[in-house]
Amino acid sequence: TNNVKSLFINVSDQNMDYNPAFQLYMTSRLPNPHFSPELSAKCTVIDFTVTIKGLEQQLLGRVLNTEQRSLEESLAQLLEEVTNNVKSLQLLDKQLLDRLGDASGELF
Repeated sequence: TNNVKSLFINVSDQNMDYNPAFQLYMTSRLPNPHFSPELSAKCTVIDFTVTIKGLEQQLLGRVLNTEQRSLEESLAQLLEEVTNNVKSLQLLDKQLLDRLGDASGELF
């Protein structure tokens, strides 16, 4: 005697052997298909529709990504300029103090 329990699924009033590896893919041309709550809980619905608003959001994301890169490059360039200007200012301060220290006579 074989004690293996078989699983069945009811399809169109017929019992069919159930295979756990079975997968069903369905497509629909409906923009927003309605499924019962039971079916929605047991499946994954993927919406592949393309809308103008969706395209606008994708394009805006790409523009912001591009603009952000250019802004980051500008920021890096400005930071480099500020660093160079600070170094120049420190050098000029040192030169001025050296000249004032080496000066003889009255400064007025």
